[in-house]
Amino acid sequence: YKINTDAAFRAATSQGGWGFVVRNTADDFLEGGCGNLCRVASSFQAEALAVLHSLEIVFQLGMSRIIVETDASELVRGLTSYDLDQSVDGSLLKHIRDFIGSSFDYCVIWHCPKNCNKMADRLAMQGASVVSSGSAVFMSQVPIFVANLVSGDQGGIVV
Repeated sequence: YKINTDAAFRAATSQGGWGFVVRNTADDFLEGGCGNLCRVASSFQAEALAVLHSLEIVFQLGMSRIIVETDASELVRGLTSYDLDQSVDGSLLKHIRDFIGSSFDYCVIWHCPKNCNKMADRLAMQGASVVSSGSAVFMSQVPIFVANLVSGDQGGIVV
């Protein structure tokens, strides 16, 4: 399964949103969702929380072999190495890596260009602006407000 994640962040309010999309090997939409973030310190932290929340849902769905794609290249570095472990968000990065290690049989983290992450981006904006302190999950069907973005995000390699 391929999971695209993204976050939206408003520095002025320390709030934001997260979004994710799950696709199968045929690039079909399986699942998507979004949620609200409160008390977030940075866009990096918002992106990391987006990955964490998405992984938690994917784990609950029983998916064990996944590829995670994000347009946050520094986050990919933080999740695929120990380079940022001493940073402000180091404990969050360690927590995500530990969760991956204990929850999935196979997981790789890849960077993807923004133009391949539009659906997750739109879901993150929805989470930031519409969803109030909670999350919304859309099962089996593409939410109407992102339906036009489905084909534009396709094209990744899927496990």
